[in-house]
Amino acid sequence: MTTQLQNQDPSNPMKGKDFAAQLAQFSSVEQLTNISGQIEEQGKSDGALAQSINDSMATDLIGRTVKTSGNTLQWTGEGEATFGVDLERPASEATVTIRDAGGNAVRTKTLENVSQSTEVTWDGTADGGAQVPDGTYSVEVSATGGSGDAVEGTARLEGTVDRVTLEDGRTSLRIGGAQVSMGRVQSIAAQ
Repeated sequence: MTTQLQNQDPSNPMKGKDFAAQLAQFSSVEQLTNISGQIEEQGKSDGALAQSINDSMATDLIGRTVKTSGNTLQWTGEGEATFGVDLERPASEATVTIRDAGGNAVRTKTLENVSQSTEVTWDGTADGGAQVPDGTYSVEVSATGGSGDAVEGTARLEGTVDRVTLEDGRTSLRIGGAQVSMGRVQSIAAQ
């Protein structure tokens, strides 16, 4: 705009209303730029506030029983990991396979006369009795009914929260030796 004023033809000056319109446009662009910056800062503040609320809620879960979704668990190397097996109907036999991050089966448990909802514990040992290293493990469930037909089954993690970990902006709960992200919590039981 300054350049335009310097190079303006004095015999044909810019009309006042054109000049005012350009000033208004520059002012609007500046205001929009400021608003955009403020919205970005507000988004960062909202994210930090949400994380703070999430962290506060998580610490209130210590000692409470929670149910989480998913078939993965983080073995911490301490205690026993307890998880649930949910079947579409009772089964005569269910096989629970725990796999390491590479997909290798480390422990297989066979359960007989299984109800629709069953608790299973794992002490962190492989089939041969050796202790497995800390890490992420997955749980697979396969089940059969009395006539040999397949019964649909899924794993879930349920237990008492004994520790909350706040690390790198993530909140996780330790439930019976397994580490689970806060986002997987499905239900919380009253104390």
